[in-house]
Amino acid sequence: MTRRLFALLATCAFCAATVEAQESLLPSTGWGTGFAISAWHFSTAIPQAAGAVADLAQVAVPFRLRANIGRWSVDLSGAGAYGAVHLTASASSSGESEDRLVTIAGPTDIKLRLTGPLVGDALQLTAGFNIPTGKVGLNADETSALQAVGAPALHMPVAAYGTGAGMTFGVVRAFEGDDWALAIGASGEQRTEYSPIALALSGGRSETKVTPGTAVHVTVGLDRPLGEGRWALLFVGDVFSKDKVRLSSASADGSNDYTLGPQFTLSSQMDLAASRWRAASLNVAARMRSEFSDAAGTKIAGSSGTYLEGSLGGVRGGPSGRGLIIGVDGRWHSGLTFTDALVGAAATVAGLTLGYEHAGTSTLARLTLHGQYGTFDTGKTSTAGFGATIGFSVSARREAR
Repeated sequence: MTRRLFALLATCAFCAATVEAQESLLPSTGWGTGFAISAWHFSTAIPQAAGAVADLAQVAVPFRLRANIGRWSVDLSGAGAYGAVHLTASASSSGESEDRLVTIAGPTDIKLRLTGPLVGDALQLTAGFNIPTGKVGLNADETSALQAVGAPALHMPVAAYGTGAGMTFGVVRAFEGDDWALAIGASGEQRTEYSPIALALSGGRSETKVTPGTAVHVTVGLDRPLGEGRWALLFVGDVFSKDKVRLSSASADGSNDYTLGPQFTLSSQMDLAASRWRAASLNVAARMRSEFSDAAGTKIAGSSGTYLEGSLGGVRGGPSGRGLIIGVDGRWHSGLTFTDALVGAAATVAGLTLGYEHAGTSTLARLTLHGQYGTFDTGKTSTAGFGATIGFSVSARREAR
């Protein structure tokens, strides 16, 4: 029980700034790899600085390795991805379409996390390192593509490529009762993730380099039985330092400095025990993003937002062999009204997942299809969108011990 809670808080401490990282594409096991192909089509193209977004797609190949060295756990994860965005524009004077395709491709930064005991088993250290293997210094078209595929409402497999070297150091202290465990953690991070604010400020028209600042995270977790299942409750509070977005174009160079406001996340995970189900869980998360401040320290109206997300699903089948994957999910984003970029769009999205899982003696293989329908509002345009993701993964059957 305490080990599971340590793992949950260590993940929060390492990836606290993200709603969904590429490692979530794979089961939490000793090793894993696979691919995901995701696409969205909008019934009305969404105007942006570089053109109106009509369609977008991304292919991602994530990987994860996990091992134990003595009493320490070592976790390595990353991905490669190719994203393409179909932009439309008003008809030219000749009456011909001005559609064009902008792309972004390359590896992500590799994330290395070490977790192990400091004093006994109750106090543990988490150290995370961002190895700068990802793509940085985006040109104008790549910035435009990332503005679309990085939109939080779309939940694309990879939302960030590279921001340079970074690190996280934190400690987690556990307290255990007869049937419960409580853990409290704190960490400091040289941030390594894009934020929606950074992508909105980039404008999508210039060469862009995002340089995130530092952050402090506080995490609290509770784990206890719930009937025949288990329930974990996690809280994460984030405070940020100044970030920088560097822009350069043929006419001028410049930069935007800004400071993200405090951010708070509360999530609940229930592992459900049900007959004829190999695994089943209910997950709910709420995140509040407060207003950010510009270089002069002035808070920007309309830059706060709320994110609500949830999912219910599992694998129907016996402990091994064939299994049927069934799941539903939904999310609601209030939107960031200070911008009309897609990364700040208000959204209501629902999804359905169907798939097949085969659990062998030592490996686990999954094939899934995730369909989504949502409504999106940037303040200038309101439209419906249809999305689909085909995913395949193969991994170790059990988590590394």
